[in-house]
Amino acid sequence: MKNDDMPDQPLSDDPEENLRMENELLRLKLKAELGGDSHSSGDLPPEIENEFLKNVMAFEQNWAKAKDEKPVKVYDLLGKPAFKKSDDLDNEELEKALEEITALLSKKNMEVYFGDEDEYDSPTQYRFITEELFDHETTFMPMPGMTTFFDYEEFHPNHKKDIKNRAEKFLSAWLEKDIQACEWELAHHAILPDHKILSKAEVLTQIEHIFAFSTAFTNEKHEFFDIAFDLEAGMGHAEGGVKYDVVLQTGEKVPVGGAFKLYFSLEHEYWSIVYMVLPGFKYF
Repeated sequence: MKNDDMPDQPLSDDPEENLRMENELLRLKLKAELGGDSHSSGDLPPEIENEFLKNVMAFEQNWAKAKDEKPVKVYDLLGKPAFKKSDDLDNEELEKALEEITALLSKKNMEVYFGDEDEYDSPTQYRFITEELFDHETTFMPMPGMTTFFDYEEFHPNHKKDIKNRAEKFLSAWLEKDIQACEWELAHHAILPDHKILSKAEVLTQIEHIFAFSTAFTNEKHEFFDIAFDLEAGMGHAEGGVKYDVVLQTGEKVPVGGAFKLYFSLEHEYWSIVYMVLPGFKYF
């Protein structure tokens, strides 16, 4: 990428020092013109940091320009390619068509993320790209060196999967006694059966109090029995069984186990825990 505002002549006779000075100018330019800010750990080679800063500059400029642009359909960005509807293709034809349209997206610096491998079959992928993504309007124009990603589940949220992922992350954080990771999965308030409301900070304090009595949780096993949600009510749950050993300060191991149930609320399209029944934890 060429930046017309950067000096044509080297800033120093030392190539490495010249790169460092150019990087500093790029950082200042990002901050002054675009409101961006970039920090380096100091361990990054100057040439790598230089390329990174130039890419950031290009991204920021493209994004700033995009805000004033009229939305354009993805289909138009791809050059209005000819395609057949999925119902008009047999399995072999559909696989080939999907491969071709995916290659075209990649050529235009666009990718579609369909989650874990084999989570969504080829017909689903092809229908989504040709029947939905083609009509999707965007103001962000594809550019060399930058890839625009479209997540299938942003168009079709998989709430059951999201709840399970949130539950998995919380259980993992609990068993690792990672209070900060626990915080990410909790709602801003907990609602108890007696209608008492606790702030997230109060719940975290109670969790820390329990963590303080042990050195580790070990030998963990868990499984899910049921995951369900009600979008109209904005509520969901994940329930199953869990067991683990609590290693006390004395070194003694105390087995803990039983059923768990994590209750979730949907807040700003994000599932968060509002109440939990979990072996080893009790609200007070």
